[in-house]
Amino acid sequence: MIRMIEDPAELDGEDITGKYILRKLNYHWFAYGKAGVVTACKGSTLELDREETVYMERWGRRAYSGHGKRYPGGTCPVSAVACVCDTPEEVNSVIQLDVEAHDEFQQLIAKADARVRALASSTRENLFLAAAE
Repeated sequence: MIRMIEDPAELDGEDITGKYILRKLNYHWFAYGKAGVVTACKGSTLELDREETVYMERWGRRAYSGHGKRYPGGTCPVSAVACVCDTPEEVNSVIQLDVEAHDEFQQLIAKADARVRALASSTRENLFLAAAE
């Protein structure tokens, strides 16, 4: 189950050992990342492991397989948790949304840029027509 965390208090007293967590990233588009597996809950701090990623055809990118090696991932404050997942597949689904949102974000930038250029062109043409009159 993918669980979005709106308020860190939602996790008060809850043991999420063995679950995957993602943090909200500070980008200009929807983004969750820095996934880790919780190995211990110690008050307001979580201890994490990072899982090895492998290239997966289904996602067209490196993804969590759930059976790779694990590496010490440091700690994370409970207040930084934005999403809790049960499986690597869920983590990959959330990250895939991020990949798609980034593509959409870049498309919107290109579309807005094209509209501004078109506006600038038409304004320039109108200035030339006004000057010719």
